[in-house]
Amino acid sequence: MQENMNETLQNLAALEAPQRNCALVYLKLILLPTLAYVYFLLGFLGILHFKVGIHSIVLIGFIYIVSLIFAKHNGEFGVCTFRRYAKEFQTELHEYISKNLMSIGGKTKSNASFENFIDTYAKGIRNDNYASVAASIFPTMGILGTFISIALTLPDFSSQNAGALENEISLLLSGVGTAFYVSIYGILLSLWWIFFEKRGLSRFDRDVAVIQNATASLFWTKEEIEQAYLQENLQNFERIGKMFERLSSNDFFERLGKSIETKFKLFDEMLNLEALAVKRGAEHIKEGMEALSRSQDRQRDLSIIHEDILTKLTLFNESTTNLQIKIAKSSEEMVKTNQELLRTLQETSSIQGDTTNPEVESLKESLKIIDAETEEIIQKMDALK
Repeated sequence: MQENMNETLQNLAALEAPQRNCALVYLKLILLPTLAYVYFLLGFLGILHFKVGIHSIVLIGFIYIVSLIFAKHNGEFGVCTFRRYAKEFQTELHEYISKNLMSIGGKTKSNASFENFIDTYAKGIRNDNYASVAASIFPTMGILGTFISIALTLPDFSSQNAGALENEISLLLSGVGTAFYVSIYGILLSLWWIFFEKRGLSRFDRDVAVIQNATASLFWTKEEIEQAYLQENLQNFERIGKMFERLSSNDFFERLGKSIETKFKLFDEMLNLEALAVKRGAEHIKEGMEALSRSQDRQRDLSIIHEDILTKLTLFNESTTNLQIKIAKSSEEMVKTNQELLRTLQETSSIQGDTTNPEVESLKESLKIIDAETEEIIQKMDALK
């Protein structure tokens, strides 16, 4: 499709007409209006021997300015502009075709209208509103100018004598004569505009027809689309017929039956495996529940044993505490007894004087050792508590 499009655009480039200078075309369009206005201007200045009023010159000049503005919207100038920007036209046409491509039956063309594209493109070349009113606005302005000229030169006919009245009538006739120059100028410009407008449109239509024929292979026509769809449908019907032939054969039904039977067997196997898996899962759950029950029983037994151990430890602590108290009391009593015994020995030794008794000294040492051992026992009992 892309190669076909490039080849078509190259053919369009070969069909291009020689470019014309649009400035010269514009000068050609305003040549007659300019010459006619200069002619009336020379009459007003007295160079030519016919009379033109100042009001007629002003009104003709206004129509001339309007013609200069409208000249750029004439068909002749428009076709010149179209040929001048032929490359830009090809580029836009290429983009327009690329945006609307559609493939049918292996062929790719643009599903768009060439007429819509050319109408849209032509609106950018000139203003159709100006072109549609130009042919009628020039004679209308000429007639309006004529009435304005007559109104400006119309005397009041207030003269009482015949000579003055004849003079006023002659002024009226001379003013009417110059006023018609405005209408003549407007009608002349209208004929000039229509001639080049029709000429330009015919050239534009001819160029468009050449381009349309050259690019016809790039656009889908209604008949081509219908034919392509019909051909595509026929191919689909042929494929459907072949499919029905394959479906209606005995081999197909045999293969279909075997396939269905195989699938049902697989389905039964899947159901059996699923039932076995559910059964094994239930057994595992049951075993787990039993193990959990046994664990709870053992935990309950351990709790009871732990409570017994705590109770016995409490009793042992109480017994140890009582024993410690009793030992402490006994130790205190023994200490008191030893102290009394020491005091008695000291008193006895003081009575006997300075005489040293070895037995008494030995007894004192024994008492001191007993006191030390008693204190050591008390400290160990405190540590055990």
